[in-house]
Amino acid sequence: MSFWRFLYTLGWLLALPIVPLASLFHDKLRRWWQARRTPPPLPPPKRKVLWLHCASVGEFEQGRVIMEYLLTKLSQRPFLVVTFFSPSGWERYTSQTYPQADWIGPLPLDLPWVMRRWVRLLRPQAVFFVKYDLWPNLLHQLYVHNCPMYLLSAHVEPLHGLRWWWKKKLLRYMTHIFVQTQADWVKLSTAGFIQSTLTGDSRLIRVRQLAENWLPISGIQNWIGDKFCIIGGSVWEADVRFLAQAYEFLRGYSIRWILVPHEVSARQIEFIRRIWPVRCAQYTHESWDFADTLILDTTGMLGYLYAYGHVAWIGGGFGRGIHNILEAIIYRKPVFFGPNYKSFSEAHELIKLGVAESCRYPISFSNAVKSLVRDSRRLRIIAQRVEQYLESKPDTIQLIWEKLATAPWLQTEANPAPENLKTSHRSPEGA
Repeated sequence: MSFWRFLYTLGWLLALPIVPLASLFHDKLRRWWQARRTPPPLPPPKRKVLWLHCASVGEFEQGRVIMEYLLTKLSQRPFLVVTFFSPSGWERYTSQTYPQADWIGPLPLDLPWVMRRWVRLLRPQAVFFVKYDLWPNLLHQLYVHNCPMYLLSAHVEPLHGLRWWWKKKLLRYMTHIFVQTQADWVKLSTAGFIQSTLTGDSRLIRVRQLAENWLPISGIQNWIGDKFCIIGGSVWEADVRFLAQAYEFLRGYSIRWILVPHEVSARQIEFIRRIWPVRCAQYTHESWDFADTLILDTTGMLGYLYAYGHVAWIGGGFGRGIHNILEAIIYRKPVFFGPNYKSFSEAHELIKLGVAESCRYPISFSNAVKSLVRDSRRLRIIAQRVEQYLESKPDTIQLIWEKLATAPWLQTEANPAPENLKTSHRSPEGA
């Protein structure tokens, strides 16, 4: 074991005794910890196994379109395993709600003996990671077992210093890296990675699918009527505080507000009710007529809800980073968000086009909304710019397929034997 992987594993071992205690005070950590007991799946011996790993729901939406296309290209349907790091992933998706997958569940603890057992039992033909969620001991075991690894929708341009040093260690395990932007490709090439291809962001494929198969949400259009509508999507507490202040600046304007908490829970809904300047309605309750603000207290609808709005506020910009702005953009809507968007290339592109804006203060957002309410022509101009932006994007699926079509693992009919270990090439750990 290399020294850096030894230190990493030691860190895990030192942290593990603390996790059960900490989980008593943190619901999401408790769900994550309880799921560690989940045993690995046991695929049929005669079927290929493909493995897709994602951090959470957003990354799954990026990866699923690639896997679904890949499934159509294989003569025999493989056994598809999907793992998540975050509980929100395996709690939202199951083999019943997402039948393309044969098994959906949590990624195990990234300890050498745990990952060795998983890889030997699964014997995957290939493993696909999405964007950034790479785990050293898992990568090493896949490498030892000669398993091809691919990184989809990679975005490395914002990484610097220690984060970039660490990421390079992990990227050297990849068979091929599919990146989102030209800047990503240049950065990887400069660092000596020749196995990378510019393919764009696969989220655009998924949001196009949602828009093309759009489903109306019962009651929403009647409630909005002919009023201006603001959608607050995937909002956190900081976003709600911000929007509540903006609401005060927009009093007197005929506006409907729809708020969608990032985590739909009784606690979050109660927080919104407490902080919002006026009484709110909830989607699952019978009557909304009294309210100009609606809380969408159910999941899975946000990708359709944006179609009803004139403006979208994307949550997360006062925390770790904004959520998916493309879900709103696909409906040709202007988007707004907080100041933490630096790691999101699409946000920079859309700001330059004048169809997105980062707002640090509620008065800035409210002034922007007022200008759109007064001059609806600006909404049409923004829609035209978004249309041109979408048309300029590459055909991500086709570009990825061109690289995968000749892969040796696609030509074989059975899983490699567990004893088929990699011995001929220098380990990436030496890099």
